[in-house]
Amino acid sequence: MFSPHADDVVLSCFGALRPGGEAVTVFAGVPEDPAFLAPWDELLGARTSREMALERLREDAAAYRGTGVALDAWDHLDGQYRTGPPDTGALRREMRERIGRAREVWLPSAIGSHPDHLAVRDTGLAACRELAAAGRPPRVRLYADYPYQLFAMSNRHRSHGTWSTYTWHNEDPLALTEWFGTHFPDASADEARPLPYALDGDTTAAKERAIRCHRTQVPELDRASYGKLLDPANLGREYAWDLPAHLWEPVDAGPPPPPPPPPPSPPGGRDT
Repeated sequence: MFSPHADDVVLSCFGALRPGGEAVTVFAGVPEDPAFLAPWDELLGARTSREMALERLREDAAAYRGTGVALDAWDHLDGQYRTGPPDTGALRREMRERIGRAREVWLPSAIGSHPDHLAVRDTGLAACRELAAAGRPPRVRLYADYPYQLFAMSNRHRSHGTWSTYTWHNEDPLALTEWFGTHFPDASADEARPLPYALDGDTTAAKERAIRCHRTQVPELDRASYGKLLDPANLGREYAWDLPAHLWEPVDAGPPPPPPPPPPSPPGGRDT
């Protein structure tokens, strides 16, 4: 399972973690400059990005503790720490070697078009194409990126005039079907529908505990999602796609969605 950043897998597909599995945090590199401070880290109250990156490594290890999943943190730099795109050639070789040892790989779908999520998805698919050409095709799954999927669902509600504001409810797989059909236009209707996964109460509680390990990130992510980040009804629903080989070609993610308005106080409600 490939996680662009330290929290993406536990946020998005915690229910798919299994003892004996492997998770890779791709952009887990630590900046060398001890004085450098990136804007996101500054927003979160960090003194330096180096300190923040080291703390995120500790948070990541804590989040997987007790899952039976082996965590590997790669040293590629997060987008906010780079001056350009990642070295996708080196990343592809690393991903190909790791995927080649497994029968199944989970990649982010890149809902929200975050550059790091796109890099992991598209580079991972390139590695899968190379493995398929060598006669070793893996099973590929894309997971819906949480909480980015809440933006997609809320945007659909607003565009259909169903709600007066952003809803942040994780219960509209049709929004994900529409997103997938737009970004993977060669997909059939069945291929575009995400597979829903309903987590039981114990798994949802364990997922929340794992997410809370990312204590530097949770407050701002929760604020940006109207206080709904840790809503059990949201955490207990996960979505993924089985991606057949004919959809492994590069795709155009399109422009990123517009940012949502700042959360109101109190949040707006449903139209009556």
